[in-house]
Amino acid sequence: MIVYTDENLEVIHRRGSSPYLLVTFNEMEMQANGSRFWGQRFCEKADVAALGFISRRPNWFPAASVVAAVDAAAPILAAAPERILYGHSQGGYAALRYRRRFGANVAIAFCPQISIDPKGAPFDNRFVRYFAPDLHKNMAIAPDQAAGRAYLFYDPFHAVDRRHAERIAAVQSETHLIPVHMTGHGTVRAFTGTARALSLIDACRADDGAGLRALARSARIGAPMRPYQIAVAAIARHPAWADRFLQRFGQGFSPVERVNFLYHRANRHIRDGALSIARDMLAEAVTLQPGNHGFVRRLEELEGRIARTRCSEQNEEMRAGNSARAFS
Repeated sequence: MIVYTDENLEVIHRRGSSPYLLVTFNEMEMQANGSRFWGQRFCEKADVAALGFISRRPNWFPAASVVAAVDAAAPILAAAPERILYGHSQGGYAALRYRRRFGANVAIAFCPQISIDPKGAPFDNRFVRYFAPDLHKNMAIAPDQAAGRAYLFYDPFHAVDRRHAERIAAVQSETHLIPVHMTGHGTVRAFTGTARALSLIDACRADDGAGLRALARSARIGAPMRPYQIAVAAIARHPAWADRFLQRFGQGFSPVERVNFLYHRANRHIRDGALSIARDMLAEAVTLQPGNHGFVRRLEELEGRIARTRCSEQNEEMRAGNSARAFS
């Protein structure tokens, strides 16, 4: 049942038998269509009562719309003795920013941003194109927004996500950082499956730190993105290991993962002077993702560099030959 809608978001209520109301916020890839919300399949399988907030575009849930939606959903919220907020990336941001607004007992956030305002998070340019000053004034997660306990799951090897996590934990009280190594920005995917998601929620409700750490270890070991994340992380210091991971696990990489690996590995080859190998990798990346103009430009720049290097080598050979003939 739709309980609220405006130009920025819509809210769907699902009745369920759970002792808590799960308030979910979608990631940016999902957009409102009037019939679904983020986490809906899980809620249906586990019969969880839910209030799904879905953005109409990647907009990081503007405050004015959320405030109006919370007012519209007030009877549903008032009837819920326990409220749990749940989201990933832009949804994780919302789960933490609106803790007090919802009177949350628990907030569960995966890889959130403290802000997408370039002035507030100058170390992260991934989402700058979605920042709109009129929608996002004073959008940074702040101390006075905290309520209940929060659990923030992230990959410490993802440098940008780590900075967001550490800054959020520094400003919001009762925010517990839970590392899930080698899961990248897709940490939430390590906890897919009804049983695992229920275990995660129950451990957060019980404030079971040891249980959460054990669950995180178990989730990361079987995480589908783990081989890819290890391979990419190895490029910087152990490129030969990265190549071995590609040979062993590359068939299991998603198309996006394979393209990203090829791009980063090619850049390391360029740094090491292996320009021809780098060119072949970039050419494959462009073939797999021809619409990526950044890859195309990188390949064109490299081909130009290779051509100039060859020309320089040929000129040097000619000068050497001329010099040898002059002394013969």
